[in-house]
Order: sequence, then structure tokens, then C-alpha cells
Amino acid sequence: MLALSIATGAVRAEDTKAIAATEPKTSSFIDILNGHVPPGPLAPLGKTLRNRGIQLEFNIIDIMVANPSMGLKTGQYENVTLYDAGVDLDLEKLMELNGSTLHFHYLYVPEPHNNGTFGSYAGDSLIGNSGPYIPEKWHLRQFAWEQRLLDDRLDISFGIDQASNYFALPLCNQPFLCQLGGLQTGVGMNPPPYSNYGARAAYSFTPEWTAQVGFWRSNTAFPFTNGWEGWNGEVTLPNGVVLDEPNNSLYLANLVYKTTPATDPYPKYYEAMFYHNDGDQTDLHTGKTHSGTNGAYVGGRQTIWRESEDPTAASVSLYSSLYASFDQENNYGLQHELNAGVTLSGPFSSRPFDSYSLKVIWDRLTPDAGAYLKEANTGTYTNGRDEVAIGVDANFVIAGSLIFQPWANYVINPNTLQNPTASGDPKTGFAIGFNLVSLAGKAIGL
Repeated sequence: MLALSIATGAVRAEDTKAIAATEPKTSSFIDILNGHVPPGPLAPLGKTLRNRGIQLEFNIIDIMVANPSMGLKTGQYENVTLYDAGVDLDLEKLMELNGSTLHFHYLYVPEPHNNGTFGSYAGDSLIGNSGPYIPEKWHLRQFAWEQRLLDDRLDISFGIDQASNYFALPLCNQPFLCQLGGLQTGVGMNPPPYSNYGARAAYSFTPEWTAQVGFWRSNTAFPFTNGWEGWNGEVTLPNGVVLDEPNNSLYLANLVYKTTPATDPYPKYYEAMFYHNDGDQTDLHTGKTHSGTNGAYVGGRQTIWRESEDPTAASVSLYSSLYASFDQENNYGLQHELNAGVTLSGPFSSRPFDSYSLKVIWDRLTPDAGAYLKEANTGTYTNGRDEVAIGVDANFVIAGSLIFQPWANYVINPNTLQNPTASGDPKTGFAIGFNLVSLAGKAIGL
């Protein structure tokens, strides 16, 4: 879910479920995330609905990103507010369909600021790419059937969904900051809220080991379409422009090893993923076209220190992930993308769910993409293929259902991948921002 994918850098949903199962006394924040007797005036109604198999969600996410001193045009900012509402229907409780769940989520974005232009102001693959471009409209984010079989070892889902809900899960302290451009544009995993027709199947060999395969009909026309309007043929954009064959077939496979605080005082998560996208690829420099592209993603998160056996005790974890394209002539022009960092969780006993992180991000363009930027730039472009950002971020849990997530990155040697025909080198400097996440549905008791 989009709200929790942004919010649970503070406390991850799968970890809170494990904690709740083993700890007789849980905090109010864990209770809110898991839906156990949430506070608020509608708590009795919420409890009744959940007991009958109806889980309502309503979340509000405000995203602000700015480039006070980095990029092509400094001192700009983008602000986007997302209203995310949905329902998960437990069909086993409602209709006696064992192991069946129906997921339905819609999202609305009212009046974003600098929507679609901030990316060209920053201009690069790290900050300019991360600024969300979401047109002001309603977006169907998920409409999918999930079926669990074989004592829940086999988990199948199909419908309109996002590949990022299941593959290459973010590992950093603030998932918004590690939405890799390579995964979104190089692989074809359309970012939230752009969903595609898809299907996947996961099988858990043991509680720790899970293998998964998936298929999505990726749409290169996002964000001008929702991503699922067409399967083959043309897609017409809101301005009337017709795109010929923007839909590609994306195939994913991963292997995951995961432990939780319920059984492991030093929980860990490791994932290896391979992908194939059958879409036509055009080399940015030469213009040559070929069919299909391949690559891999590997990532891991490991707790290395814990103050005590209490699952909510202060802890330190390390994380790292690497995206690598096997195709030097891919559409996006990114060869490698590396995220790595260290996260300190719950250092203050009075605020056990706050967390702080120090990180580094590295992007390397393909040789042809580097050459293309030099030729396309209208000035003297010398920044080259490698861009690095060193950053800090934090999660502050306010009143249980409100999470404030500030961050700052010092960006070194930014490229112009988001604005290749700009003039000259973008500036090295600071980018800053924050997310404000309100679990509004939980706060009122739903």
C-alpha cells in the first residue's frame, strides 16, 4: 500500500505483525498499524467491520521536494498531496471463499505545485526523477484478487496492481527516497500510483525462504495514463496525442530470505531479482533500436545491534541495494544504481518508533547515455556519467497516526538525464524535502 510503503520506514508492517503475535503488551502505534483496537470515535464500527472481513483504509500523504542549491534551476520546489482510500475484503469471512481477498484502492491528487516541472529544474536522475509527477485526477491504484492455498504457502494474485508491492521492496529508512529510477524506467516497474494488468505467484518453502514470479503489462505512457488502459495497440493521451504500442510485457522472478523480530533478535531481509522487459529499446546516443532488455536487482537489510531482546529496543541496521542493467543500450540510459546506509531505530526510550539514517546513493549512466548528454546539452556539459548523493533522513512518529519524515541530500556531480537539452552543468549542492503521512483511517478507528 502506498501510504505504508512511505510510512513504515519507522516501523515495518510485517515486523509489527510479528511483534504483536509475541508481545502481550504492544504500543499504541503498533496497534494502529495492525488495526488492534485503534483509537477514535469510529473504533466500534471499525472493529465490527474487520470482524466481518472488511478492512477500510484512508491515508493522506503530503510530499515536498526542493533543490535550494543543486540542479539546473535552483531554489525550486514541488508539493503533492495524495488522498488514498480503499478496502480489503476478506472473502473467507464474507462469502466462505477460503483464502480469498479482494483489494480495491483509489487515489486522488488535488492541485499539485510544480507538478511535472520540478524534474526539469533539478534535471538529474536522483532528485529530478524522484519528484512525483501525478496529474490531478482520480487514479485506480489497485483492483486485484489474492488467493492463498496450501496452508498459505502459495500466494497468488492477479488484476490491476503494482509490481513494486511485491518485488524489489524498499529497504532504506524512508522508502520514498529509494524508489530507484532504474527500476521504474529501466525495468518498467511503473511507480505508484500507476498500476498495470498483472499476475504473480509466490511460494514459501520455509518461513524464511520464498520464491516468486510475476508478469505485468507495463505501460511506458505513464504518467499520462493510469497504466492499465490498453493491452495492445494505441493509447491516446489526455492532450489527444496518440502513442503507438506503449505497452510492454515485464517478467520478474525473485528469491527472498526474511526473518522477523518474532523469531530473530537480529531480523534480516535479502532479495535477488531478475527481470526481462520485451519492449523495444532505443539507444540514447546512436538511435539504434533493439527488442527487449534484461537486468538484476539485489538488496539486503540486516540488524547488527540491539540494546535488548525487546523487539522495540534501540537497534542499528545496515542496508544496501544494487540495480544493474545487462543492456548498455537501454531506453533510460542508467547502467547501475546503488543505495547503502545505516539506520538507528528507537534510540530514545520515550520515542521508540523514531528512526534516523545516514546514506549514500550512486548512479552511473551507460557510456552512450553519457555521450548523448554531452551532445544534447546546449552548453558545455562536463559532469560525466557518475552522480553521488550523501544524505540524512528521519522518521518522527507524532501521536501514533501522524508520521513526519524530513530528509536532506548533498548531491555531487548531478547529471541532466531528466533535461538533456539544458545548458551547461547542473550545480552540486543540497536537495531537501519531507513527507507527512497521516494514517487518517486508523486515527478515527477504521
